[in-house]
Amino acid sequence: MKQQSQFLQNETQRYALIGILFGFLFPILATTIRIIEAKLPFSLSSIIAVQAADSLLWIIDTAPFFLGLFAAFAGRRQDGLQKLNSELSSRENELRIVQSTLEKRVEQRTQELSVANQKAEKRVQKLQAIAEIARKAISIRTMSQLMPSLAQLISEQFGFYHVGIYLIDELNQYAILRASNSGGGIRMLHRGYRLKVGEKNIVGFVAQRGQARIASDSGDDVFLAEADLLETRSEMALPLKSVDQIIGVMDIRSIEVNAFSQEDINTLSILADQIAIAIQNTILYEKSERALREAEIASSQASGQAWKGYAESIQTKGYRYNGIRPEPLRESLRSSTENGTLLHPVRLRGQTIGRLELKASNPSRRWTEDELAILEAIAERVAIALEGARLLEDAQKRATQESFLSDIAAKLGTSFKLDSILRDTVEELGQTLKGSTVSFQLVDPLARPATEVQKANGNSEPGMKSE
Repeated sequence: MKQQSQFLQNETQRYALIGILFGFLFPILATTIRIIEAKLPFSLSSIIAVQAADSLLWIIDTAPFFLGLFAAFAGRRQDGLQKLNSELSSRENELRIVQSTLEKRVEQRTQELSVANQKAEKRVQKLQAIAEIARKAISIRTMSQLMPSLAQLISEQFGFYHVGIYLIDELNQYAILRASNSGGGIRMLHRGYRLKVGEKNIVGFVAQRGQARIASDSGDDVFLAEADLLETRSEMALPLKSVDQIIGVMDIRSIEVNAFSQEDINTLSILADQIAIAIQNTILYEKSERALREAEIASSQASGQAWKGYAESIQTKGYRYNGIRPEPLRESLRSSTENGTLLHPVRLRGQTIGRLELKASNPSRRWTEDELAILEAIAERVAIALEGARLLEDAQKRATQESFLSDIAAKLGTSFKLDSILRDTVEELGQTLKGSTVSFQLVDPLARPATEVQKANGNSEPGMKSE
C-alpha cells in the first residue's frame, strides 16, 4: 500500500492508470461481442480464437495503451496546473503574510507618527509660549517689574505650580531669590531667601555647575522640599547664562512625580537663555539710564556754574526792543502780573540762563497758540546759540592761554642762565597779567615751609604776591 501510494503520488500516474483501466474495457467489450456473435462459449480458447480470427480486435486491444498515454498527458497537465495552483496559493499566503506585516508596520508607524506629531505640537506650543514671554519681557525696562512678571508669565504659559528666579550676588557666593509666582515662594521672597552656591541641593548645584538638572522626591539626594513648598514632587533647575557667565537659576516645580524629562530641559533651556538676555538687557538699560541721569545732572550743574560765572563777567545782561531799536537792559526782568505781558524762560540743560518778555501794547490781548509755539522755538534756538557763543569764547581764551604758555616755554627754553630765566618769567607774567606786580624768588627746600602759614593768613604762594 505504501509503494502504491508512492507510485500514485501525482496526477500523471493516476490519470495514466485510469486511462489504461478504462482502455481495457474496449477490447474486453469487443471480444465479448464477438464471442456472442459467434455463439461460442466464454472461455480462454474462445477469446484466443476470436482474437486470431478478427484483425480489428488487434487495433481495439491497443486502446489501453493509447488511452493510458492520452490520460498521462492530461494528468501531466493537471500536475502542472496543481503545481501552479500550489505556487499561487503559496504566493497568496506569502502576500497575506506580507500584507499583515505591512499593516502592522503601517499601524505601528502611524502610532509613532501620531506620538511624534503630538510631541511636535507640544514643542511648537512651548516655543510659541517662549516667544510670547520673550516678546513681553522686551517691553519691560525695570528689574522691579521684570522679575515678578517673568515668574508669573512662565507659570501661566506652562502651568507650573511654582516658578522661582534666583540671581547670583556679585561675590558669587549666594543665589538670592528675586521673584516667584506661588504663595510659598512669595513668603520666601519676603524673608530674603537665598542658597549658597554649590550647596547640596538642585539650585546650588546648577548655580555652581551651570548645567540643567531634574530632581524628584522619589529618592533623589538633591531634592529639597522647603517648608513653604511642601506640595513639590518634581523639580527642575535651569541656569541663566549671559555669554559664559552664570547670572542666576530658574527653579521650576510640579506637584506630579517625575513630571520633567530631557525633552523639557531641551525646550526650556531656550526659555532660560531668553530670560537671561532680558535680565541682562534690563540691568544694562538701568545702568545706562542711571549713568545718563548722572551725566545730565553733572552737565546741568557744570553748565549752570559756567553760565553763572559768564553772566557775572559780562556787562550787558540783555536787550529790549521798543519798536524802534534795540537798547541794553538797565535792570533784570521780573515776573509781571500785568495783562498782556508774557515772560518765558530760556533753558539750557535744565538751567534757566535767560528770560524773554513780551508785553503787548493792548492789555486785553490774548497770545495765540502759534505765537506761543514761535516763542518756545525761539527760546530753544537762543539757548543753543548762546551756548555756542560761550563755548567759542572759552575756546578762544584757552587758545590764547595755550599760545602764551607755548611762547613763554619757547623763550625760557632758549635761556641757559638762572638769572635770565627768572627775569624772563616775571617779565612775561607781568605783561600778561596787567595791573599786577610779579615777584619770583628761590627758597631753601630744606627750610620749614611757610605755605601753610601763608594759606592760613589768606596770602598767595611763597615768593609770589599780587598788588
